[in-house]
Amino acid sequence: MTEAMRAVVFAGDGKVAVQEVARPGLEGEGDALVRVTLAGICGSDLHLLHGRIPGMEVGSTIGHEFVGEVVEAGEGVTAVGVGDTVVGSFTVPCGKCWYCAARLFNHCEEQQVFGYGSFFGDLGGAQAEFVRVPHADLVLRKVGDKQSEQRMLFAGDVFTTGFYGVDQVSPGKDESLVVIGCGPVGLMAIAAAAALGVEQLFAVDSVEDRLALAAGMGARAISTRATNAATQIQDATGGRGADVVVECVGAVAALESALEMVRPGGRISVVGVHSDFVWEMPLNLTFVRGIELKFAGIANILGCWDRAVALLESGAARPEQLITHELPLDDAAEGYRLFAEHEALKVVLRP
Repeated sequence: MTEAMRAVVFAGDGKVAVQEVARPGLEGEGDALVRVTLAGICGSDLHLLHGRIPGMEVGSTIGHEFVGEVVEAGEGVTAVGVGDTVVGSFTVPCGKCWYCAARLFNHCEEQQVFGYGSFFGDLGGAQAEFVRVPHADLVLRKVGDKQSEQRMLFAGDVFTTGFYGVDQVSPGKDESLVVIGCGPVGLMAIAAAAALGVEQLFAVDSVEDRLALAAGMGARAISTRATNAATQIQDATGGRGADVVVECVGAVAALESALEMVRPGGRISVVGVHSDFVWEMPLNLTFVRGIELKFAGIANILGCWDRAVALLESGAARPEQLITHELPLDDAAEGYRLFAEHEALKVVLRP
């Protein structure tokens, strides 16, 4: 008889439920089975519920942020072993294609994502008691004995995504950097930039509570409800505009704001997930001003893991302060409600 476990599943029509499902097992020599001790609810999980990611079927387990203990490992797994506490990357590249060899893991030809439906490999999700991890030597990373699982949970996706969004435009310590959107990824971009030594940081949002958190991380908070953010940025930079803007919203209006805030010759990193098919870009103005516009796409977690994790392990970045709710797995539906209705900033679940 197949063993069962509890897991959060897609229940259709924007809903989740906690149900008993079949417990996964090893399917290849490179697999590991992880007993999940902490799982996160991510903004992109809401994309699944709202139909922005095709390929999700009712009853599929979801979730891609997790920390846990290895309880089984295939014969080909050598980097981690049974009993190790590990964090998992939310993306699962093959490790063998041209892109993986070039360390462009986010462009892997066989990219998979935990709990993200058939279009992303149909892997079981990590908001569950157990998760099967393919290519475990690549996808799992040991968590040190002195590191908190709450902090290291952020390494597998949201902090490293924020770090990647900043890193891909290489801000100098003496440059000005604006983050548009102070949701979890935006706040992590601010935390990463501050940990990298960027001193002139600005945070732009309309939600006062989030701006307060950004200010606590060292950013100058600018509310779009109270002022013209672009004018404020120009005034603070001698009329030039920011050297670097990191857009973490995923809306056309935010991207257009980034174009207004960045100086001529400046750089824009687009981290927010955009689902619009068409955008009427102000091409002539962008060309004349010589703006570098770089889209992050799926973050290259494994490509920058070493540097991002080093900031976490040293304490230079402390993303666990974003956790506002820690709930048992059985209360996942309430956790999703709190997160979707902006009553929580970051929700984590304990199976």
